[in-house]
Amino acid sequence: MSTARLLSGLALSGVAIATTLSMLPVQPSVAQTNPGITLWGGVDSEYRLPYTLRNNSPRSTRARYYLRVPGTRIDSAVSKLSITYPEAFTERNGSFNTDEIRVRRGRGSGDREIPVDEVVWIPEASRLEIFLNEDIPADTSFVIDAKVRNPDRFGMHRFNLQAEARGDVLPRYLGTWELLVAEDRGRR
Repeated sequence: MSTARLLSGLALSGVAIATTLSMLPVQPSVAQTNPGITLWGGVDSEYRLPYTLRNNSPRSTRARYYLRVPGTRIDSAVSKLSITYPEAFTERNGSFNTDEIRVRRGRGSGDREIPVDEVVWIPEASRLEIFLNEDIPADTSFVIDAKVRNPDRFGMHRFNLQAEARGDVLPRYLGTWELLVAEDRGRR
């Protein structure tokens, strides 16, 4: 009898604790830092690239995208980066500030800046091209730091990255960032 009573007491205690924890408020985070969980579809995990978004609200002109590329994805030197994105990004008034796009070595928000020769934004082709003054060596992690005007509405946008070495004829696919852009956290 005492074992049954002990087990029922433990079960009730567990339910009480679980109920209390589920009612605690969740603090909103300052930045979205990972791609989360993909239930179906999406990009294969081997091609999914990490990122961080700051000031990620609809129509934010101060949004910053830190698009990271691990050194394991870079098998030879890179002199040009090409990012393609869905048409919905610009159709909903999203835009890039080409004067505020930087490439940095390292992780997180990056360390030493890699000199950029030119940034070309081609909205009609949904493409952003970054020409580098100095090659990114093989096996070097880097971050693309982009100041962006977020679209008017929330959406999941897949930004695909391709890279070229000097003299390459065809670009190499490096991976995809699956971004939850213009997420309005205040309405949850």
